[in-house]
Amino acid sequence: MEVLWLTWRQHRMQVLLTTALLAVLGAVLLISALGAADFAAQNAPAADCVADTPACSAYLVEMNERIRSVGELLGWLPLLAPAMIGAFWGAPLLAREFEQGTHQLTWTQSVTRRRWLAAKIVGLGAAVTLGGLVLAGIVEPWLAAFDVPPYNVDRFDMSWFRVVGIMPAAWWLAAFVLGLATGALFRRTLPAMAVTLAVCALAFFGLLRAPSFYATPERVVQAAVMDEPEPDDSLHVTSYWIDGSGVKYTAQERELALAGPCGTDETTKKYARCAFSHGYRQVAEFHPADRFWQFQWTEAGILLIPALSLGGLAVRRTLRPRI
Repeated sequence: MEVLWLTWRQHRMQVLLTTALLAVLGAVLLISALGAADFAAQNAPAADCVADTPACSAYLVEMNERIRSVGELLGWLPLLAPAMIGAFWGAPLLAREFEQGTHQLTWTQSVTRRRWLAAKIVGLGAAVTLGGLVLAGIVEPWLAAFDVPPYNVDRFDMSWFRVVGIMPAAWWLAAFVLGLATGALFRRTLPAMAVTLAVCALAFFGLLRAPSFYATPERVVQAAVMDEPEPDDSLHVTSYWIDGSGVKYTAQERELALAGPCGTDETTKKYARCAFSHGYRQVAEFHPADRFWQFQWTEAGILLIPALSLGGLAVRRTLRPRI
């Protein structure tokens, strides 16, 4: 118990600040969700309304504006939140002890070095993981308030994929362990924080569009005009055109080939019917919505396996007596 109490005394500022920020975000999302739910209850048209009718169009525009105003804030969280967790929770954990020399006193007391490390890492790691789950828990009801037909919220969309499910917890825990490892390696707080921030940024931008490659996408070939070839809530990968022999064309190449017989206005169904009549087919590749959790666990593994491995090496190095 004394180790847990010491951990709380040393790291209570990070815990309290993170809790306060989550509480503020929760209040903002609650106000936004209540406003959206009230607007939907009073103005939602039929679920099958046509988007270009006045009532449906006005509803979609208003809901899109409401979700965008808060969504822009949430859009930064998948990058900023793990970076801050790694830099301010993980990096100082060991680096500050080494930098200030307090480890020489701490590790000569009745509490063993192994027990001291275990209590700190497990306790703070559990708090970080819980914080990530809390973030997902407050974002999900907010999204649900907007998910009122005909407006659709696609949680597979990259705008939301990393703020729902297990993604916040996985990113936060991986960043925490990364910060722990850099602190053990550099034994200086500022260099450890800087490296942690840089690696978190590289990981975020490296995995930004990675879910498209987590599995082989499904493929739909259109031989007739279809408004929505991809199912609802699916993750779009790519679309292109093929001719009768299966040769792949970009939209620009197909436009040049059909400029004579079909014109150049690709927005009309008449143009699409003309293209199909000349033997062209449109191909759409996507991941269906039922792969959402598969992709969540896949990215969690991509983050946590190397992070935990690196963290294990850092702990081993810390436990090894220095000669």
